[in-house]
Amino acid sequence: MDAAPVGVFVVTLDAFEAGKGLTVLAFVRAQEEAEAAEIAIRETLRDGFSQPKVLRMAEVIDAGAMPEDFRDAMAGALRYGSWLIAYDAP
Repeated sequence: MDAAPVGVFVVTLDAFEAGKGLTVLAFVRAQEEAEAAEIAIRETLRDGFSQPKVLRMAEVIDAGAMPEDFRDAMAGALRYGSWLIAYDAP
């Protein structure tokens, strides 16, 4: 286990797209929680979602323990600063 933070937060948001409620996971590179929340909201709005609301967040402590289906999002956040995954059910 690599116990050093990697500077990426996973932010869970509720948002809407075309009036339909969605859950969005935002993987964002940030120094602190407040910055992570700002980036997650900004990127969610930029991608066309409306009314984003931060529900919770956590900093990634062990990137190697990230589930396989989130590894691309983690790599995208490290490379580009953010990566979003949207789910149909809020």
